[in-house]
Order: sequence, then C-alpha cells, then structure tokens
Amino acid sequence: MEIRDPLIPDGPPEPAVERRIPLIRALGEILAVYVPSFGLGILSALILLHNPNVGEDQITGPVSALGEILQYVMQASVTVFGVAFFCLQRGVTLRMLFGRLVDPGPYPQAAYAMPYPQPYYNGGAAPAPNGYFWPGYSNYMPPRPPTRRGRGWQFSRAYFASMAGVVGFLLSVVIYTQVTHQTTGAPSQGDSVYLIPVGFVVALAAGFGEEMLVTGLTVNALESAGAVGKKAWLIYVVAICLRIPFHLYYGWAALGVIIFTTVNIWVYRRWRLLWPIVLAHATYDFIEYLASVAPNAVGGLLILGLGFGTLVMVIIVLCIELSDRGVRRRYTQYFDAARAAWAAQAAPYPQTPPVPPPPPQVPQPDPGSTG
Repeated sequence: MEIRDPLIPDGPPEPAVERRIPLIRALGEILAVYVPSFGLGILSALILLHNPNVGEDQITGPVSALGEILQYVMQASVTVFGVAFFCLQRGVTLRMLFGRLVDPGPYPQAAYAMPYPQPYYNGGAAPAPNGYFWPGYSNYMPPRPPTRRGRGWQFSRAYFASMAGVVGFLLSVVIYTQVTHQTTGAPSQGDSVYLIPVGFVVALAAGFGEEMLVTGLTVNALESAGAVGKKAWLIYVVAICLRIPFHLYYGWAALGVIIFTTVNIWVYRRWRLLWPIVLAHATYDFIEYLASVAPNAVGGLLILGLGFGTLVMVIIVLCIELSDRGVRRRYTQYFDAARAAWAAQAAPYPQTPPVPPPPPQVPQPDPGSTG
C-alpha cells in the first residue's frame, strides 16, 4: 500500500469541476468580469505611465478618504459578483472557489499489528544471523507513523509561499529602480493619517478583486476548458496577461508581476486555497500604504522587515516540508518492507519430496544349484 499525504499531492489536483466548456467560453467569462472591473484601472495606468503627475489624488480628510474607499469597494464588488455568477454557472460555489482547510485524520498505522521482532522464516532458507527480522530496518524498531499537520500549517504554507512571490516582485522593482534611477508606482496620495484606514480597505479590496479573478476564476474556467496536465501553461500565460496591464504605471518594472502571478497560480493549483493568496496580496498592499505614510526611514524598515520576515518564514516552511516528506518516504519504505516480509513468512514451508521406494528385487537363480 502506498502512503500518500492528500495535503501534499504529487501533482496538480484534478479540477473541481467535471463539466467541460469550450475554451472560447472560458476566455469570454474571464473578459466579461475583467473589462468592467479593471478597464478603468488599465486606462489610468496608461495615463500615469505617460505623465505620473496627472493622477495625483491627495487624501487630506475624511471626505476624500471615504471617496477612495467607496471607489475600491465598488470595483471589488463588481469583481466578486461577476466571478460568483460565472462560477455558479459551472457548479462552483464561492466556498469551493476559496477552498477549505481540513482537519487531518490519523495517519495509517503499521502494516500489521503483530508484535516485533518476529521469527524469521523464508521458505526454509537460512535464518537471519540473530534469528529475528525487523522488516525494512534490520534490527531496529519500526518507525513511528508520521503526523499530519493541521489547519494552521495548511494556511501558513500557502500564505508564505504566496508572500515569496510578493517579495520576488518587490525585489524586481527595487532592482529596476536602482539600475534605471527611475521612480515607479502609483502617485503619492500624501501623508495624512487617513491613509491608514484607506490603505486597509483598499488592500483587502485589491486582494479580493485581483485574486478572485486573476487566480480563482482563471484557473477554474481554463481547467474546465481542458487546460490541465501539459496544457496548464495556458493558465499561467492568461493570468500574466491579465495582471500586467493595470500595473503599467510601474514602467518596465511591471514585468515583475510575472513572478507574483506565477507563484500564486502554482500555489492555488497545488493546494486549492485562495484565502492565503488574497491575504498575502492584502498584506503587501497595506504595508506599502503604511510605508507611504511613515517617514522615509521607517517606511524603508517596514518594507525591509516584510522581505526579511518572509524569507525567514519561507526557509522554515521549506525545511519542515522537506522533513515531513522524508519521514513519509521512510515510513512508506518500512510499510512496503513489512508487507513483503509478512508475505514471505506466510508462504507455506517447502515440502521435502518423498524418497521413492527402492525397485523390487528380482530373485536371481543360484548358480551352484542344479535344476
């Protein structure tokens, strides 16, 4: 029996939707949500790319802050309702789209519950040197069953993997600005304290809006159209083409979103959890808002702390992941060896073939006798 953790599949999981749709319909669904949700944002990005000073919109008080909040909430609402509508047409609810964390069940116990060590039998072959056999581990105790990690681990693993994509994008922007000596990003909105609640709401709205469409709807729609297995590259290409246009105000640094998008698509197809991706996106946007409000030194420390903290957590997650896989692999080897050993012990002993009786003796005539 193969031991396999369903929380860490060997490959991309199968699509949640079995109902197949044409590719043109899948692309139509995506564009039907994309254009009204981000069409104005793409136009604004093109204008800002030409003249960064045109779009300056200073937040100076509660009225301007409320207006900014309502604008992003309405945009996110259009995206959410559009994604929900088209997903429901194919039998996918929002709960299915976002995925869910599962409580891990008990790991399978040892192959057989018999006590060890067992007398070694192998069809009459020579016994082990000490007369006993530990399946798969010579003279060592059988390994303990590995544990499955719970909901906190499932969320953290996907969240910090997505944050790694965010940091990759951030590094690409930093490298671009250092090499070209050009500024990037949206125009400054001032340093009012009202930017803090604005940043919080805008970060959540951007996280929900972008990831529900670019990650959730794109993956589910294109998988329903057959973009699975070797055709999965189409999902990455479409998602990248969707995300770059409304980030054009970054200039050539907008190509850095390729890193962010690729990581998010991989994470979602791997674990089918959209919540960690949404919150990772929102975390970056909110830290960016805080950095714009705080003094330059403090803002730089916030961005640096975000990058360094993410790097540390990604290393920790990677180490735990590799350790868990090693434990599962060793236990699987033991499991298989135990089965093989017990199969050999259950084999019937070879029967010694009976010795054939000697041929009958024919009495010979006595040569000294006279007939």
